Amino acid sequence: MSGHSRWSNIQHRKSNQDFKKSKKFSKIIKEISIAVKESGTNNSRFRNAILNAKSVNIPKNTIEKAIKKALQIKTDNFKDLNLEGLIHGISIIIECMTNKNIRTISNIRTLLNKNGGRLCHNGELTHFFKKMGVFYIKKKDIHSSIEDFELMIIDFGAQDFKINHGMIYLYIDFESFRSMKNNLEKLKILHEYKVEHIPKQIKSISEEKRKKVLNLIDKLYLDEDVKNIYSNLL
Repeated sequence: MSGHSRWSNIQHRKSNQDFKKSKKFSKIIKEISIAVKESGTNNSRFRNAILNAKSVNIPKNTIEKAIKKALQIKTDNFKDLNLEGLIHGISIIIECMTNKNIRTISNIRTLLNKNGGRLCHNGELTHFFKKMGVFYIKKKDIHSSIEDFELMIIDFGAQDFKINHGMIYLYIDFESFRSMKNNLEKLKILHEYKVEHIPKQIKSISEEKRKKVLNLIDKLYLDEDVKNIYSNLL
């Protein structure tokens, strides 16, 4: 009996992992579609979406089908939508992509309410975060010494610089984002990037409340319209 129970638990965990993987795939495919509908295939948003798709091993034919479909159909217009939520004193920024704002807002509000949080007015919590560009570069793709590269990116406006497991992370003020991107492209340095909301200060709460906040974030990520989530949770 215990063997059967263990097998059931493994199946349940695998089912949850497959479900989350499927959700992640669908979000990246949606991002590719939006980029194509907005500006075709010759734009940075499209290239970044393709890099994201390859990083999670989305099959090439799946990517090609998404591109073809988006080029043929340009009526289903998705838009970016940022929402803000509060739970146990923790501020949350929820980045969404949606073609129906009312549906997305209703779904997010319901999730927040059911889990002890609330949906906030736009701009109520954004001052707790700083909008920054984050660039991801493989160390092996740098054409100079790390010391020279670090001095160079400081000139380009980098605010912070970290190396972890062969990957370089550059943090830059949003206002200097395009300048950094253009300079890296001129130097032919391969990179990925995204804009993130970095908390100005992080908050510590009890372990019990922390688990509830993380549980809410997990549930929010399962919504197909949710793209990224940022919080000031320690």
